[in-house]
Amino acid sequence: MERRAIRIETLGDLVAHGYGLNALCERCRHRTDQDMQMLIAKLDTSFRYRGNDLDRRLCCSRCGEKGVSVQIHDTNSSRSRFAD
Repeated sequence: MERRAIRIETLGDLVAHGYGLNALCERCRHRTDQDMQMLIAKLDTSFRYRGNDLDRRLCCSRCGEKGVSVQIHDTNSSRSRFAD
């Protein structure tokens, strides 16, 4: 069976292919899944999540720190999204 590469660059691409994002606070290490529909409502489906553009827009819901980083996760996986 041949596997085809997919290109995921935008928030819309993530959702269309069954992926989501979680954010990790660099200061307090709090990690949480992001509400993809809320992000898309605020930023649009064409917003490119890669690079630091999204990281700069988010802040930690626990301590208020602006220094968060985002990671992709498969929303259809039974594997823990927070495994390090």
